[in-house]
Amino acid sequence: MPPLHGRDVEYPPSRDADVVARRLRALIVEDNPVDELLVLAKLRAAGFAVEHCRVDSVAALEAALRERHWDIVISDYVLPDCDGLDVLAVVRRMQPDLPFILVSGGIGEAVAVDAMRAGAQDYLLKQNLLRLGAVVDRELTKSATARALRAERQKLRESELRLHSILATLEDIIWSIELPSQKLVYLNPSAETIYGVSAEAFLRSEVDWLDMVHPDDRERMLRSLKEATTSGSLTTEYRVVRPDGEVRWILDRARVVFNEHGARIRLDGIARDVTQQRSSEAKLRQAAHFDVLTGLPNRILLNERLQKAIDAAIDTEAMMAVVFIDLDRFKIVNDSMGHDAGDELLRVLSRRLSQRVRASDTVARLGGDEFVVLLPEIRQAQDAQAVCEQMLGALAPPVSIRNHDIHCTASMGVAVFPRDGRDVATLLRHADAAMYRAKQSGRNTICFHEPDQNAASGVLRLEADLHTALAQQQFELHFQPQVDLLNGRRVIGFEALVRWRHPERGLVSPVDFIPLAEETGLIVQLGQWVLRQACEQGKVWAERFDPDLRVAVNVSARQFVGSDIVRTVSRELERSGLSPRNLELELTESMLMHNVGQTVKLLGDLKRLGVAVAIDDFGTGYSSLAYLRRFPIDVLKIDASFVRDIGHDADDAAICACILAMAGSLRIEAVAEGVETEDQLAFLREQGCRIGQGYLFGKPMPADEATALLARGAA
Repeated sequence: MPPLHGRDVEYPPSRDADVVARRLRALIVEDNPVDELLVLAKLRAAGFAVEHCRVDSVAALEAALRERHWDIVISDYVLPDCDGLDVLAVVRRMQPDLPFILVSGGIGEAVAVDAMRAGAQDYLLKQNLLRLGAVVDRELTKSATARALRAERQKLRESELRLHSILATLEDIIWSIELPSQKLVYLNPSAETIYGVSAEAFLRSEVDWLDMVHPDDRERMLRSLKEATTSGSLTTEYRVVRPDGEVRWILDRARVVFNEHGARIRLDGIARDVTQQRSSEAKLRQAAHFDVLTGLPNRILLNERLQKAIDAAIDTEAMMAVVFIDLDRFKIVNDSMGHDAGDELLRVLSRRLSQRVRASDTVARLGGDEFVVLLPEIRQAQDAQAVCEQMLGALAPPVSIRNHDIHCTASMGVAVFPRDGRDVATLLRHADAAMYRAKQSGRNTICFHEPDQNAASGVLRLEADLHTALAQQQFELHFQPQVDLLNGRRVIGFEALVRWRHPERGLVSPVDFIPLAEETGLIVQLGQWVLRQACEQGKVWAERFDPDLRVAVNVSARQFVGSDIVRTVSRELERSGLSPRNLELELTESMLMHNVGQTVKLLGDLKRLGVAVAIDDFGTGYSSLAYLRRFPIDVLKIDASFVRDIGHDADDAAICACILAMAGSLRIEAVAEGVETEDQLAFLREQGCRIGQGYLFGKPMPADEATALLARGAA
């Protein structure tokens, strides 16, 4: 290959001293060195710093093209062993996009046209090279633009390939239909895994997707699709029946795509197989609502049914009764014959109790040897007496276990609505108190609740003190730390808990004054005070220690429904300067279920403020998972009663695992309450629970102790 020319040559200065010469790599195909110098002179005069090579044969041309990349080829037409069209053919074969300019002393118009058709960018006469600089500049610009365009197209192709690869590996179904024709235009391969039919079969219309939707869900699905084209979005659950008969639950979300004119052109969606989640929910519902030993409703389901019975009784002005039952001397059976015998006895007696009540009644097991019977719609208190006598009679016959006849009696306490209480907690408390009186009266008997005048006067005194405590600010906040279980034990937040420091009684238990505050309505004023103090303290901690540290505040039912909770929270956030993301509001399950429509609206308003919303004591209230998906919830707090026995109670461990799995599938954070042992901590970590709260990490403490705890962590 001939040596490169023009590399270390001093060029005449540009006419504009401020213009920097543009570097140009030019391959000159020319057999006349004089003409070569003429071309170079014109290029330099146009402001190019030329690095060039001159060749005069096809072999040398091919060698030069293999050697390096050139910016442009400037070729004579008449050469010793070829002509300009031959040169052009070689260039197009080896570097198809390389700009090519034909320069000749006297080619005809026909030859020039042929050259342009073959791919030359331009042609010039040697005796008139004034346009050479402009032509080269133009072609370089076009070439650079073409390269950039090719690069962008290549990136686009690579991006499309990556996207298709990702979509092909997703477990979710990605789909797209044209509007208004509703023709399916895209479906990723996951369809075959979920539906049992290939994506190609759907796209070729060999299978009608709607025919696979469960008949009971088909009309609702069509209605949802129709509404989506007008509302702009779709979120629905439905079942599909695969060709093999298997039923799958699908969660489908979609959004309408508009063109630049605002017309609806496409509906794009993502569908997820939630069959396993549905199954987990069903297992959780069973585990959470029914006693494993006897199959009877447990405390959670009892509370739910009791609340419904109260609501119905209020609407119809009817009476109802709650019977609290405790087996007499049951501990002797466990101690003398073992727990297996005791469990068998409980199963037999549970069946006997269930056989002596109406279909509308509920027999529930609270735990141990305690049962509660709900008797809705009774006409008079004597009706409850008659049912209790029947149940005592049912328990009287001996139970044969291991060739031993066991005689069992029970003590029963009765509370009647509305005479003895108008809410779940009061009725259960009064029925329990009546049962203890039956125990004291000799067992195997029935006692009805009798109001205690001395106790009533004590409640009145406590209520008066509660008013004084609010006026004199006798309350204080304690804070229990919440820690990151997966990252050591770093404190990431606190739950604010109110304490009453009575001037004479000392610290009054919240168990004593919170229900009274709820009943009297003072809980609204107290709750506002707690919210204000918590926001102020949270602001101090966020500025000093961690801008993401969160403070959780409990919200009562009266606060949530009976006051303007959204305005109250907004006002206290603005007053304290605390960022909404640092505040978490804790509500109970039963609180959310009284008016679902209002609840959804209030939760939505709170979420728009930016605060987090948690369900407290999850698993002990109205565990309606169908509604849970409707609520914009950030956190589920697993009740301490489930965490307490996970080390030696398989049922509680299963419930915790189910709750954590469900929270994960719903993308909701889970917090385990009541963590007290390293074994509990190990189990929760194994199940992927990120946040824990309990005595293992710290008891509720005054603000100064909590500050010291944060300071030690930051040190």
